[in-house]
Amino acid sequence: MAVLLISRGTMAGGQLVAQCLAHTGHFRCVTREDLVASVNRHGEIATRITAEIEKATQAYERFSELRRPYKILMRQALLEYARQDNLAYLGYSGHLLVEGIAHFIRVRLVAPFELRVRLTMSRLGCDEEAAKDYIRKADEERARWARFMYGKNLRDPDLYDFCINMERMSVPTVCSLLLRAVEEHELQPTPESVADLEDEFVATSVLTALVTDPVTFPLEMGATVKSGHLRLEGPYLDDALLETVRGIVQAVPGVAEIEYQPGYAPAFKFLA
Repeated sequence: MAVLLISRGTMAGGQLVAQCLAHTGHFRCVTREDLVASVNRHGEIATRITAEIEKATQAYERFSELRRPYKILMRQALLEYARQDNLAYLGYSGHLLVEGIAHFIRVRLVAPFELRVRLTMSRLGCDEEAAKDYIRKADEERARWARFMYGKNLRDPDLYDFCINMERMSVPTVCSLLLRAVEEHELQPTPESVADLEDEFVATSVLTALVTDPVTFPLEMGATVKSGHLRLEGPYLDDALLETVRGIVQAVPGVAEIEYQPGYAPAFKFLA
């Protein structure tokens, strides 16, 4: 159950590395588009959120309203994949979406600009100047997205366990390095880290159930789970609404006990 969260710049060879991992390491390679497809299975509210979130970056108030449910839904989708076989998530900010799981390995791929230009020209069938313009614009859009969504700089090396410069390394060499890394004892899944993953998955599934119900969608809730015991934190609710909340979360697999603490949870529990 190894998990690689691979971040990279535009046209930096990430797809080639992912294909190599799938072929030689039997990793399941997942992209943001796969997560969006999983999210949209939750129905109309989830579909609307994923459709509107990128357009909303130009209207901060609207973006702020959609940011929390979007992160909850995408986090739940990524954790669901991570509970299965070896996973390589090829994205830009997946390592920020699921912080705190010990055996999740955070990787940043860096490629020379000239290589990225050649890949862009080949893939898009454009000339050199168009390729350079495409890369610069896409890089800036993704950096801005990470700042808006997580308040982080994607280029900060402190956010990663490995930063790999592909200037002198072939794709097979990079792939070999990553496959060797996941075999290291201190990066292997442990009973504790697998239990943490399951608890995080259940907690996020609870929040997903709440943000995909039209009645509870507006409620800002925090959720933590430990071995089936769910602690919910949120606003003061009248008896009828609290009963609705309890009914929704009781239906989430893995929830055995429910404790509700009125008063707002710390921001990190809201995935803010």
